[in-house]
Amino acid sequence: MIAMGLEPAVANGTNRLAAVAGLATATWRFQQAGAIPWGLTLRATAPMVLGATLGSLAATAVSDAWITLAVAVSLLFVLATLITQPGRLLEDRSVDLETLRLGPVFHLLMALTGLWAGFISLGSGVMTLLVLVLAGKLPLKTANILKCFVRLSSSLVALAVFGLRGSIDWLWALPLALSSMAGAWIAARLALGPQATQWIFRSLVVVVGLEVAGFSWRLGLHPGALARLLPALHLA
Repeated sequence: MIAMGLEPAVANGTNRLAAVAGLATATWRFQQAGAIPWGLTLRATAPMVLGATLGSLAATAVSDAWITLAVAVSLLFVLATLITQPGRLLEDRSVDLETLRLGPVFHLLMALTGLWAGFISLGSGVMTLLVLVLAGKLPLKTANILKCFVRLSSSLVALAVFGLRGSIDWLWALPLALSSMAGAWIAARLALGPQATQWIFRSLVVVVGLEVAGFSWRLGLHPGALARLLPALHLA
């Protein structure tokens, strides 16, 4: 959206309807399959929603230059984590979801992830997965299912905040939402399959890698681009 001329702040808000539509579709599909561990899911949702509320309120008050820098940093962080932690992410662990204890560190990380999800939606899904797997000790396949409702709740809060602030371009948002629903339906079916863990991990690496490459191309990846960005941050 930014590359096609939409202002970063409006693109940030417009993307929330697509997120809600896709996550709602995936959640519905997982619920039909009886795959959502609701007790654990609701426990992880509360801190995420709190953080998303604060993050979305902050995002509407931040300049476009800071939003651009935040997106670039988040994408690089997510890609680096995926590349350096494949063993832990792909570990086939067996856990009792009903008795699994989620400590204060997990809740703090979920709140911070919610803060980021409210501030910048891009990359927040992968960040949520990382927290659920690395801090919550969940298998990647289970974490991917749980993530959908957790992010749906936080995305609804962000959508409401951006909508009330007038930071959504509905002409752009509606086709994005429809395509997001189609993609979520296909992805949810694959995520329930026997090779889901490998498929999820490889998809994450490819998608985040493409996002990093695309965003790097847009910024120019040369000193001149950084020279233009720094004065804008200083003025902001």
